[in-house]
Amino acid sequence: MNWLKEKNQQTHTFISGKFHSTLWMCSVAFGVLIVIGLILGFVKPSFAQDFVDRFVQQIEDMGVRLEDGSISAAVLLANNIQATFTTVIYGFIPYIKLPVIALGTNAILLGAFAAYYLHNGMSLIVYLAALLPHGIFEIPAIIYAIALGIYLCEQVTVRLRTGQKGLVRNAWFDISRVLVFRVIPMLLIASLVEAYITPVIAGLFV
Repeated sequence: MNWLKEKNQQTHTFISGKFHSTLWMCSVAFGVLIVIGLILGFVKPSFAQDFVDRFVQQIEDMGVRLEDGSISAAVLLANNIQATFTTVIYGFIPYIKLPVIALGTNAILLGAFAAYYLHNGMSLIVYLAALLPHGIFEIPAIIYAIALGIYLCEQVTVRLRTGQKGLVRNAWFDISRVLVFRVIPMLLIASLVEAYITPVIAGLFV
């Protein structure tokens, strides 16, 4: 129990310390890009339709939906964890900050989805009912993963520029703790909520 408390405290210290600015900037950028996605999708309906079609196809390819139309929480969790680790691992590539791609794709998708609902005469309340129950856990987890990938990229870049030893190793220890004590628990809760609670809440507004 003491070990768990210690690791959790170390995680909190890292998040509230040197990682805070990266996390904050990613959060702000995510919000801005959602608005941009909404505007683009509203002005150009085909843009929103294309994003929605790609997302639906991606869900089908992942095998998240079962034969009865319900969602498999286990498959959803496994796919989300894989996507999360992929986003973070991209951070090992220096200079170019590849995790930014995931930030743009996910944020614009949320905005485009909102535009899609509006174009099809559906209230945004319906959209939020289908998104927020699990989104309040999944969206922060996505932002954390992107910020962690960007932070890792920055540390790898500094290591190459300065030759400072131990920088990447220490960064990876910090990142691993955030993944274990923050991101994965949020993804676990999000997958359970999306599979069992979101359909019920969304169904109230259909």
